[in-house]
Amino acid sequence: MICMGVLRGTPAFIVHSATNEPVRELDRAHVWFWDLDAVPQLDTARRVVLSPNERGRADRLRSLRLRRRFEARCMLVRHVLGPVVGVSPEALAFETTANGKPRLVLPGRAAAGGRVAALDFNLSHSENVLVLAVALDRRVGVDIEVVQPGVDVRAVAEAQFTAGELAWLRALPPEQQRPAFYRLWTRREAISKVSGQGIASPPVATPSLAALHSFQFRLGKTDVIGALALDVGVRRDATADRGRVDLATGLRSRPSERVLGRLGATVELGSAVGAAQRIFAKEG
Repeated sequence: MICMGVLRGTPAFIVHSATNEPVRELDRAHVWFWDLDAVPQLDTARRVVLSPNERGRADRLRSLRLRRRFEARCMLVRHVLGPVVGVSPEALAFETTANGKPRLVLPGRAAAGGRVAALDFNLSHSENVLVLAVALDRRVGVDIEVVQPGVDVRAVAEAQFTAGELAWLRALPPEQQRPAFYRLWTRREAISKVSGQGIASPPVATPSLAALHSFQFRLGKTDVIGALALDVGVRRDATADRGRVDLATGLRSRPSERVLGRLGATVELGSAVGAAQRIFAKEG
């Protein structure tokens, strides 16, 4: 696993240092990071934990590296979520929402459990890096990107960002624009994944956030930037849109705006981002 301290001290999230580390504090979100290339290749016995559909998808991948990463991703997610919901990893089944967010299809006995029914999880992977976030009674979203030095981030921003976002990015010193672009991009993705609507979907009522954190770390020679978002809880009133709170300043924005903390940029979730999605297309 990737052992990182960048999120230590953030009260909303607990970062785990081992896949089998138990989940105890249920009022906080839990996060795991892995280097997929460091996971040993699955032998026949360990591959049994994957579903027939997952094994079939893996077998269709022509690249051995992508196949190993995909199998490792499925295995790790199952070994974390299984103990959380109290079933064996191989018994877990998944489906995706209409907007592509994965969720558990729970076996009969487990489906009746309040803790199970309240679970939400989200994962993101970029090249060999995987992050999984789990929360109870709250929706969670996470996104990571491996920084690609060859991508013209100014060109992507000019084509896909709003005028306000672009002006903010251009005002930064040149050496700060690439990491700032990735921070903005991943924060937008994490927010959209909380609601499950997808970043390119038409705007809907967006979630009231209890926490929004950016993080950055280096793995070998690779820089990784990401963001975690957590809503205030499903038991709160989710129908009223009274505006959102800037988590850095405590100020409330207009309902149609999304203020991204210390970034100082207001983001409209309905912005067109097709070209950027192609550039940042995930493997597997």
